[in-house]
Amino acid sequence: MKKLLLFSMIAMIGITVSAADQTKEQFLARSKTLAEKGGKEFDAAKAEALFAKKDLNKDGVLSAEEATAGAPAKKGKKK
Repeated sequence: MKKLLLFSMIAMIGITVSAADQTKEQFLARSKTLAEKGGKEFDAAKAEALFAKKDLNKDGVLSAEEATAGAPAKKGKKK
């Protein structure tokens, strides 16, 4: 269950990331904010591991493409 919540949070981060690149510090700060807003305990080690996994070219910065890679596709609006 914790993994599902973490992956949901990750998906939200990926979806809401702007076109601007995101440093590790920015990613961790945003992850912490989202966890706190969601009433969840922030796990810095998990967030850092996630950043390392998403940073495909290992440059210490997440591009918009890296941030959204693996995130579920947005569904169309319901009428």
